[in-house]
Amino acid sequence: MASSVLIIGAGAAGLMAARDLLAQGYAVTILEARNRAGGRMDTLHPDGFTVPVEADAEFVHGQLPLTLGLLQEAGIAYTPVQGRMIEVRKGRWHRQDHFVEGWDILLEHLRGLEHDMTIRDFLNTHFPEHRFDELRRSVQRFAEGYDGADINKASILALRHEWINEGDEEEEYHIGGGYGKLTDFLLAHCVSQRCVLHFNTPVKEVHWKAGGVEAITTDGRSFAAGKVIVTIPLGLWQENAGKNAIDFIPAIEPQITAFQQIGFSSVIKASLEFKQPFWQEYEKELGFVFSEEIFPTWWTQLPHPVPLLTGWINGPQANAFAQLPPEKMLQYALYSLSAIFGLPLIFLEQQLVAWRITDWGNDPFSRGAYSYDMLPSKTARQLLQQPVSNTLYFAGEALYEGSHPGTVEAALVSGREAANKLMAN
Repeated sequence: MASSVLIIGAGAAGLMAARDLLAQGYAVTILEARNRAGGRMDTLHPDGFTVPVEADAEFVHGQLPLTLGLLQEAGIAYTPVQGRMIEVRKGRWHRQDHFVEGWDILLEHLRGLEHDMTIRDFLNTHFPEHRFDELRRSVQRFAEGYDGADINKASILALRHEWINEGDEEEEYHIGGGYGKLTDFLLAHCVSQRCVLHFNTPVKEVHWKAGGVEAITTDGRSFAAGKVIVTIPLGLWQENAGKNAIDFIPAIEPQITAFQQIGFSSVIKASLEFKQPFWQEYEKELGFVFSEEIFPTWWTQLPHPVPLLTGWINGPQANAFAQLPPEKMLQYALYSLSAIFGLPLIFLEQQLVAWRITDWGNDPFSRGAYSYDMLPSKTARQLLQQPVSNTLYFAGEALYEGSHPGTVEAALVSGREAANKLMAN
């Protein structure tokens, strides 16, 4: 039993951990609640679309060694994201290098900051005057829209590095065929190494003692091993105000509490394909649009000439639209594009060929998209990165320590680190 491992969850972290363990001769069984692998790597091929649609993870955010290394090993092509960034405020278009008054003072205060606080408290302390109204709005839009962070809870120190180095962004990439190609590669590798996979297998309970675990599924099946790596998304740990999705017997209260101390963001994503790329009439090289509409962020597929626009609502705003039917969210998406481009709604409806709305907050097996740091998050992660009795291990993007949080890279690295710790014990 000592060399047998259960992995709960077949997302990026679970597949990466399995790959590394299998390479060292461990017997690995993966239990996955969904009917597929990949978790929040979910490349769809919906009817009506001429190209694959990424329901969640879409970009490789910079020179990420593990992600790019796997893509190169698999022979999966990836291309740099191109296009100009445009900000639209009150119907007027601005290049993204538009200077917001006070930004230089903001960076100065950030560099000198010694004690952590929430983003809200930081703004109220250092920028209370009316002349900084636009700066405060800009900071809130950035924190909520990009990091998915609730500024009433999010740590300012956690975002400091990102903001100070905002002008030094690394090149981002699109994956040819989508992240599903990476999922398929990892999955095929695990299967070839005789990994046992069970889909449609939600785990209800984990009974454990030092050196032994038994996972009980919702349909009453039992799986035993010497150790377990739990890679379920943070949203499931936090579901129902602290009643976690899996019961551990005996209880692991310090770990359950720690999972509540990490922020988790929701995302609603709209994928809209049109007959023609009408946006090229406004900006031939349009890459990203940032606005104040309901769907504030949009991007194209440049350099690929595909008439597909992707809209994005993140963070607290996504929570505000939870439970709305997809048809209603489609209308909000079209309203947003109508305001951004100054086009009649009927024109957009006539141009629309195919659409899909994905709400990760309503997904029963994730309950959100990715994590952000609150004030106690760093201490919480340090606890969760340590195994319980060298038997229970935890992994996932929320447990990553590094400069690329909230990414597939974060999940892959966390899965590898959990596997390394397990093998060292």
